[in-house]
Amino acid sequence: MPDHPRSEPTVADLHVQVEALTLRVSQLEQAMATGTLPATSASTKADRLKTKEKTSNRLLQLMGGSSLLPRIAALCFLLVVALGLRTLTDAGTIDPQIGSILGMVYAAALAFAGWFHYAKKSALAPVFSISGGLLMFSIVLESHARFESIPAELAYMTLAATGIGLGVTSYLQKVRLPILVGTFGMCFASVAIDWPAPFFPYLALVLWLANILAFFATRLRRCSWLRWVTLLATLFMLMLWRTKLGKFVTFGGELQVHLAPGWIYPITLLLSGTLLAIALIGILRSGEERISKFDLTLPLINVLWAHWFVRYPVENLSFFGGTSTLVALLHFGIAWKLSQRKLSRAPGTNAFTLAGAALLCVSLPDLLGSMLYALPLLAALALIISIFSARWQSGGMRVTAYVLQVVVTLSLTWFLGGEGVADHFMDGLIVSALCGLLGLAHYRHCRKTPPPAESVFFTRFDKIDRSAVLVLLAGLANGYFMTMVLVYQGLLRYPDVQLAEAFASIQSVSINGAATVIMSLALAWRNKELRNVAILIIIIGGAKVFLGDMLSISGLGLVVSVFSFGMAASLQSYALTRWQKVEAWERRQREENHAGDENLNQQE
Repeated sequence: MPDHPRSEPTVADLHVQVEALTLRVSQLEQAMATGTLPATSASTKADRLKTKEKTSNRLLQLMGGSSLLPRIAALCFLLVVALGLRTLTDAGTIDPQIGSILGMVYAAALAFAGWFHYAKKSALAPVFSISGGLLMFSIVLESHARFESIPAELAYMTLAATGIGLGVTSYLQKVRLPILVGTFGMCFASVAIDWPAPFFPYLALVLWLANILAFFATRLRRCSWLRWVTLLATLFMLMLWRTKLGKFVTFGGELQVHLAPGWIYPITLLLSGTLLAIALIGILRSGEERISKFDLTLPLINVLWAHWFVRYPVENLSFFGGTSTLVALLHFGIAWKLSQRKLSRAPGTNAFTLAGAALLCVSLPDLLGSMLYALPLLAALALIISIFSARWQSGGMRVTAYVLQVVVTLSLTWFLGGEGVADHFMDGLIVSALCGLLGLAHYRHCRKTPPPAESVFFTRFDKIDRSAVLVLLAGLANGYFMTMVLVYQGLLRYPDVQLAEAFASIQSVSINGAATVIMSLALAWRNKELRNVAILIIIIGGAKVFLGDMLSISGLGLVVSVFSFGMAASLQSYALTRWQKVEAWERRQREENHAGDENLNQQE
């Protein structure tokens, strides 16, 4: 009769239960005779006996029936053959090239045998697959680096073939271990070949294949960590390639063969297109389920590395900027198509929207010739993204719009901050005015349209949408720069005026005046958000006067700066006092109305 090892633990459990019941019966008979009932001790003894028996059975099953010791034995026997070939090769009995070929044939045979063992549901299948893969990777590295018996091209091809073979085994047999070993081994073994000067195109192709295998590994089991590892290894080697090529372009010298600049464009197109497809497939496959962080961040990482990697050796920046702009529009088109799926909160749209916006931030300056000219378009884009975020109920897109509006203001500060207004008059005036109007329109839209109710960011971190104040501050800052451009050009008409001191003083007056105007509007409209913004601006004005003007200017300009701050502080103090009185009066009115309603209810 055939053995049934799975029934042994059940029989053992029944045996333990019978012994426990027998002991229990004897205890009950003794209790009837003596009038006591030691149930606790009997039960405890039976439980201990049962636990001890289970532990013994599990240990026996682990060491024998579960194939731990058989796997170790099989691994030892497989290694004996590999070590024997290595010993004969080191001793010179076998030619290094022949020894390398025999070793690779043996490793391939082990990996192929692992496929058959997986098909037969054998417990030894992982031993053959892992041993074959690891032996192949180590033999290829040593044969190329130490014996130089195989060229680099054959080494890369062998690594790729090994990774593909183990991946096919995992995919057909629905097991994850071979593809994990193949992906890791192929990735790191290819990096180690000819380090630190590998032939980068071949290395990039192998890493491209590793990213594809990591993607298929997630179909067997969610393991985003594997995709992160392969992606980081790929980006690191591309950064190394780009850095070495950049040094050659900058400092000149003899172009080394392994840099291969002609491969940059096809490698970028192949790898970036593959990563884009991986992210899109991952988002589409998730459906209404939660999308992995890898798929959400991959579009942004993809466009940034590709733009940085290709831009440096490009001579025609306008053409390159136009091409990058078209790619950014492609990402917006993908976001639009994802929104048509009619799923709640339009999952995945923000991933491609953020990637497209980031790519426009770096491509429009190349297309238009200056970042300054791109700022109005980016400010308008932020407003458009905010509008569509409300339509698609995507809280992530709303946050992206906020960030983009702040980036516009920071970039405008870089161009027009300090003495930068001297270099840009009409263009600076027009750009700052447009950005200011678009920023204020963006803020007005945010206050008219509440955030999506199911947004993770606005339900966990910002329930009342305080972050929209950043958009208001961005619009006010843009308007401030417009004023400074006009003031600077007006001061140029008076050559007798000390330009630096007068300009610094007028800056302080403008800041303090803005704080006063905003506080007046807040008091008139009973808007607490504007009140808080006015307080923040008056703090900035005080810091500008006492930490900047006091140390850099003197004379009439300093007097005007200090006086403007004093006036603004006194007016804000009056407004805040008035605010408190109005709030106290409204509070008393509410209490009186509430008391009157209670009395009326009691009389009824």
